[in-house]
Amino acid sequence: MRRAAVSLVMLALLAACRTTRPAGEETPIVPLASKSATDARRELAARRAQLTGQRSLVNIRATKGGRSQSFRAQLQIEGSGRMLLTAFTPFGTNAVRIYAAGDQVTFINDFEGTLWHGSVAEFSGAFSLFGGTPPSAMGLLIAGLPADGKAIAYDYDAGGLSRASVGDVVITFEPPSYPPKHVNIVRGEQKLEIETLESMMTTTPIVTPDAPKTYRCCVPPRL
Repeated sequence: MRRAAVSLVMLALLAACRTTRPAGEETPIVPLASKSATDARRELAARRAQLTGQRSLVNIRATKGGRSQSFRAQLQIEGSGRMLLTAFTPFGTNAVRIYAAGDQVTFINDFEGTLWHGSVAEFSGAFSLFGGTPPSAMGLLIAGLPADGKAIAYDYDAGGLSRASVGDVVITFEPPSYPPKHVNIVRGEQKLEIETLESMMTTTPIVTPDAPKTYRCCVPPRL
């Protein structure tokens, strides 16, 4: 019985590893060739303008009110502005999916079987860590690219972004590089520590996520 249980767990983990890699064409991201902060700003702006799709596998540690939880996730972004963040359980199954397109956000909590859909403003009210920053813009920042929006202030280093701030939300890159290695997002006592494990350019389009009909609707977003 114990061997059977272990085998089932291993099969689940192997299946999860396969699902984190889309079937489209993927190429490694080439680091910036810039020699100064000014050059990095220009090169990142050019890459953002030429972006088709980017996929990153990350480790995330979320802290709020002195309590922390860690999980692995996949971030997918598109040049069109769409974003999908999928957080995984320790067994590799979906735990939470955040999908953003335009002014609309969908939050699917697969772990608890709930669903929520609304505007960026409504999402910001329920999921306060990002402040008023749209999830699609935050996805670009986590991926190391400048996002659209005049309210975002940037600091650059020769390697890439070193800091970005939106209101009372501060994003730091340690060290400044593209693709980024470690990204910290802080708003008050809330914090996300993100370690990039893999980052690739991809031609695979983001698939709009669906939730089973059995999921309870309109439950406010939370990790």
